[in-house]
Amino acid sequence: MLTTVAIVFFVLLFAGVPIAFVLGITALVPIVMGFGPDFLALVPQRMFAALNLFTIMAIPFFFLAAELMSASRITEDLVRFAEVLVGRIKGGLAHVNVLASAFFAGISGSAISDVAGLGAIEIKAMRQAGYPLPFATALTVASSLIGPMIPPSIILVLYGSIMQVSIAALFLAGVLPGLVMALLLMAMIRGMADRQGFPRRTAPLPPGEAGRAVRGALVGLMMPAIILGGILSGIFTPTEAAAVAVAYALLVGLLVKRSLRLADLPPIMLRVSIMTAVVFMVLACANILAWFIALDRVPEAIARGLMSIASDPYALLLLVNLLLLGIGMFMDIGAAIIVMAPIIGPVMVDAGVHPVHFGVVMSLNLVLGLSTPPVGPCLFAAAGITGMRIETLSRALLPFYLVQVVFLLIVTYVPFLSLGLPRLFGYIN
Repeated sequence: MLTTVAIVFFVLLFAGVPIAFVLGITALVPIVMGFGPDFLALVPQRMFAALNLFTIMAIPFFFLAAELMSASRITEDLVRFAEVLVGRIKGGLAHVNVLASAFFAGISGSAISDVAGLGAIEIKAMRQAGYPLPFATALTVASSLIGPMIPPSIILVLYGSIMQVSIAALFLAGVLPGLVMALLLMAMIRGMADRQGFPRRTAPLPPGEAGRAVRGALVGLMMPAIILGGILSGIFTPTEAAAVAVAYALLVGLLVKRSLRLADLPPIMLRVSIMTAVVFMVLACANILAWFIALDRVPEAIARGLMSIASDPYALLLLVNLLLLGIGMFMDIGAAIIVMAPIIGPVMVDAGVHPVHFGVVMSLNLVLGLSTPPVGPCLFAAAGITGMRIETLSRALLPFYLVQVVFLLIVTYVPFLSLGLPRLFGYIN
């Protein structure tokens, strides 16, 4: 039966069928063949159950908050602030690219939003400064992966909802890894700067520019502070924090910056509705497949298989990393989380890995798939902005892939990066 499921899944996937329908059709085949048509009556219930979680409601609110802040042109303020901070360093605009992504991560929580919101601005500025187009585009893709790690991370919200793990603890757990990823990318850029002759800003800033940049960016940077501060202080839940973020974004756009018009709201709501519908459809259909997997006792079989290969948690983490990296190259993040987390998570917890640490490791593995062929969304988004061929962009990304793998190993085998802040704030023991 599992062989049939795998064949149907990969045939539909490589045929270009949308991932939600791939998951739904793949799940229906074994349900009809193995459990009988009577089980079909339960399929709508399973689809609804996947979305009947209060924390899931945070996802469309965070989508909306990010769209409102982008429409308010806060991205330009973040780039200008990053330029003030690191523009004079060798390879300054490349450093600005990374730092701006780290700032924007606190607003969007999404790698795709980073590429869409900052990509065109960053790549155009780097090209005008003399950076090669493949390098500028590859760096934009690589730096966008900071987005899903720093709160409010959409993927961590999803993992916490599925696995019943504190989202506040997961948000805290993603902060240090996100910052380390940014520092590793900036260290790589500094190492390349002298060899490749990257430029830097030599002209002094106009009088008052630094102050204006700080004031402009402060409005945007207050959002992650409000979200995380409100959650940690117990003022509101993560879902309520997402709603507060929307209210704050509206206040900033309409009244503070006055760059958001009422006429902008209908197209924003349409885009957010489409994004939410796509994500929720994937989650609903993935839950059907996860249901079949549970009925067929696949988790127990995988657990036995993994434990027969290695029982040491460090060896298990390496095996799981390899498995998840492969899955991330072919499967949507949301679908991978809802299908694989209930299978692998209990195995890792039984082996002594903290569920918060594993949540960060699993999320990071799947996030790296956003930049890898054959279906990396960030890869295709950046190629669409620049008109580059996927093959050319993938070759330009090779050095960044190496850095990302090193970073993955660091996060995997240095649990303090994930668990330090949650323990400091008392969310875990």
